[in-house]
Amino acid sequence: MPVGPSPRSGTGRGVVIGVVVTLLLVAGGVGAWFGVVEQEPATPAAAQPSSADAVTGKDLGEEPAPSPVSTPPQPALTEAEALAELEALSAESLAALDLDGRWVAQVASKDVGIVDPLQTTASGNHQFFAVDILAESRAALALAPASQVHVLSSLDFGQRSHAPDGDPYWTTFVDGGFADVEAVRAWCTGAFPELTGEALANACVARRLDPPHD
Repeated sequence: MPVGPSPRSGTGRGVVIGVVVTLLLVAGGVGAWFGVVEQEPATPAAAQPSSADAVTGKDLGEEPAPSPVSTPPQPALTEAEALAELEALSAESLAALDLDGRWVAQVASKDVGIVDPLQTTASGNHQFFAVDILAESRAALALAPASQVHVLSSLDFGQRSHAPDGDPYWTTFVDGGFADVEAVRAWCTGAFPELTGEALANACVARRLDPPHD
């Protein structure tokens, strides 16, 4: 009598078939996933700065900084302009000052065209013209505050005096509130430490700010 198949063997065959089917499905899913991955577009890389950008750290499209604007030098004054300014300074000082006899320090006194063997102009000459006298007056601003520096014609204070050709002396002085002549001399010594004797007396001398008289 033939022996029929064992129920256990049929069950085992079914299990094997199920496992095979499952593996095939899994393999198909994995293959499909790889296909999707391969089809995804690559993310574009961020733009890298050029070598010039990397060095400067700036956008090459930026405009360069403008060059600083230079101030042109002031034109030199003519003799007529310098003389006119001396006259204006003298008129301004005369209107502002009280000629009450107080002591002042005279730091310059020259007429146009004078020759001073002890002093030189900015160009190295001993002859002084209006532009040189004006420059000498302006230089006094380095010695005292502007409110204390004044210019007067020698015809407008003290004993009137003038050059042989009739021109006045343009006098620059410092009104520093000096108590007496000794205070002026001490100030002169401090203002011109490089000068002594005749050279110091020629550069700085005590004067009284008296009303004009003959």
